Amino acid sequence: MFGKSSSAPIRFRRFVRSAQRLVRDADGTLGIIFSLTLVPIVLLMSATIDYSSNSAMSQRVQDALDAAVLAGAASSNPTTTSSERIAKAQQTFNSSIGRDDRFVTSVSFTVDATTAKVTGNATTERTSLISSRLAPIMRQAYTASALPMANLVRALDVVLCVDATGSMWNTLSAVQNNITNFKTNLDTAISAAGYRPFDRTRVRVIYYRDYGGNGFFNLPTYTWYCNYYKSYYGWSACPLTGADLGDSQPLASSSFFDMSIPGHLVNFTSFVSGQTANGGGDLPESGLGCLWTAMNSSWTQVGDALPTGAKVTDVFPVISIYTDAGAHPPNFSPSVQNPAYPAAMPRSYADMLSQWNNPSIIDQSHKALLFYGNPSNEDDYYFGYPSAWATIKTWPNFSNPASLTSANNDFITALARGIIGTGNHRLTN
Repeated sequence: MFGKSSSAPIRFRRFVRSAQRLVRDADGTLGIIFSLTLVPIVLLMSATIDYSSNSAMSQRVQDALDAAVLAGAASSNPTTTSSERIAKAQQTFNSSIGRDDRFVTSVSFTVDATTAKVTGNATTERTSLISSRLAPIMRQAYTASALPMANLVRALDVVLCVDATGSMWNTLSAVQNNITNFKTNLDTAISAAGYRPFDRTRVRVIYYRDYGGNGFFNLPTYTWYCNYYKSYYGWSACPLTGADLGDSQPLASSSFFDMSIPGHLVNFTSFVSGQTANGGGDLPESGLGCLWTAMNSSWTQVGDALPTGAKVTDVFPVISIYTDAGAHPPNFSPSVQNPAYPAAMPRSYADMLSQWNNPSIIDQSHKALLFYGNPSNEDDYYFGYPSAWATIKTWPNFSNPASLTSANNDFITALARGIIGTGNHRLTN
């Protein structure tokens, strides 16, 4: 009995020592795990700080370079020499760069002898906060350029693509009512937004309706319309082929009118006054035909001479679409059957987009595709095709600056808002 009692404390002490060793081992394991985890955490935090700091520094350097070339180009005096412009640009850069000067490895400025355009180039190097052994040195290049304002000659070409079917009479009236003072009012709206008006403004108008599919009696599920019209008009058959599938005038287009030439203004007035809202029996229209025709306009080119003799330095090709309906897709069968359908019209979205992005067709620097209406409108209840506008709205430089109602109520202001810029498209001086 006594021997059993004496062994209990011994076993207890052994248990305590084992527990103490277990705690020490656990502490050591946790320490190892924490140490291993700490390294990637620190690296991740450092990389995040690196990225943020470098991005901020890059923006400051770019801002300094932008300010420098603008300062160099600020003088419109033709006697200002290239050396003076470069000196002014360098001085402005030095005063703007501040503490980021330690990252700048090179900066230089040049002046074009013909246009006096000032161009600046800079490079930076920045060592990682982590370690140059763990992360490479971050190197970046920057560029900026500016022309003296007196040497900027900017030409605006606007093509108005107007849906001229039966429900669009408000928009046709808005176009007609804004012809006389078109350029004056547009210049005023652009100036009010803080921008310099264009040196030349030209306008082209294209009215579109439907090449095909615009009659209920042409639709297989509405054959009763065919029977009705046959009995009413005494037809022997329904018109299911050829031009009868579309409106009598699916597309009516003018040439460009220079709004500073009085004779052009008279011709502009005459053209738009002769148009009325009619046709378009089914809801979607041949909007892509208008867009494609607009894209292939005779745009002003850089280097063209204005009537004043000045050479154009910047061109702004703008296509402005006005509609309350969807658009038939490319290669829409009823449209293609129409003998009046353009033979060169692209048969796919990819081909149309390729032309929109082709600099030989339309200048890419300041192009804009403005849409007044609802580009998400789906109204093809008969054929069931998605509206083409749903695809076009994904194109580069597309914007929806105002509703069709806003454009009808204040046509010039809505147009100016689109030209000045929304989204990725911005007008600059």
